[in-house]
Amino acid sequence: MFCFWRLCQEALAGIPWAGRSTLTGLFVRVAERGPKDPAIWKRLTARADVIAHSLTPKQASLILSSMARSRHSQDNFLQRFSLKFAPSLVSQAEIIDLCGIVSGLSQLNVYQEELFAMTSQRLREVAPQLDARQVSLMANAFVKAGHLDMELFQRLLKQALRQLSKFTAKDAAVMLNAFSQVPDFQVKEWDDTFLDENTRELKTTLEALALRLPDLLPKADLHSLALILNAFAQLQFVQKDLLDLMSQELLLNEEKLQKLTPRQLAMVLNAIARLQLHEPRLIELLSSVVRSGAHALDPQGLCLVANASAKLQLGLETFQVLFVRIPKLLSRFSGRHLAMLCHAWAKAHIHNDDLFELLILPLASHAARLEAHEAGLPCWSMYSD
Repeated sequence: MFCFWRLCQEALAGIPWAGRSTLTGLFVRVAERGPKDPAIWKRLTARADVIAHSLTPKQASLILSSMARSRHSQDNFLQRFSLKFAPSLVSQAEIIDLCGIVSGLSQLNVYQEELFAMTSQRLREVAPQLDARQVSLMANAFVKAGHLDMELFQRLLKQALRQLSKFTAKDAAVMLNAFSQVPDFQVKEWDDTFLDENTRELKTTLEALALRLPDLLPKADLHSLALILNAFAQLQFVQKDLLDLMSQELLLNEEKLQKLTPRQLAMVLNAIARLQLHEPRLIELLSSVVRSGAHALDPQGLCLVANASAKLQLGLETFQVLFVRIPKLLSRFSGRHLAMLCHAWAKAHIHNDDLFELLILPLASHAARLEAHEAGLPCWSMYSD
């Protein structure tokens, strides 16, 4: 252990003189094993900035992936890299490295329109060669960056159908989550009569994926399960067999559901409410999960859980537990949050004078910044109550 640490320290001390291969290896090792010291990452990116002109596509992919994995962003290096060096790299990169570069940049919140346009053109050409993971990563990267190239998405959907047997639960979750955020895919009616070419291709993929879910869901981790549920809810793609399958999977994962993070709890409950999964045993299980996890919810999560609890009619005891959390978050609520809370209690038909007394002053301070429908929610709530 002493020798390893000494070697590691010697390697880190040599960062300012590291060549491109050595530096790439250090990025990967530090991302995997640490240290997480910001000073080390600053030295790594400073050296990468100096030799960026000589990096190969594979080295650039590994460096960006390491930075994304460690959630370390160095804006000066990334901006210069994406403007000066990335265009030539993506034009010559092999598919695996191309996907790594684009995915890394998107996760690091780096977006250059010309670079993504160039990459999109290249990906349209090589789409039939992408594997299942690359399809999901590229869909996620372009949606996250806000570069909504519908022709590229069409080709990714076609390739997803070809690779469907090789999709893991995580692949499906990432792809579905990405496409559920594309405005052109937000439709109210999935009847073929009303669908354009884009949404018809999406429907074909969703139907095929729904048939694949019985094999995928038992192997899904909690985050993947939450993303899949949320994506189908966002897309309003509802099939009875699919709903029954999801209800059964949730009931079989009672122990896992108790371990949901606050964000996952809000996401899952909101999705279940939108999908209208009203299976009695599931409702009882969800009530228990909400009551045990309410203490850790943030403002947005509490609002989502409260509104979903109202739609699912989780009952007075659940809302009493949620109410206990409100005073602790009061200073962090936005006007919209306050309006949503009022609406949730009214929709659940639960009278609580203490709630409105607690929220009336914060509501008054936010009133001028509320949109008309948001301002109307507390008024309607108090009137209906």
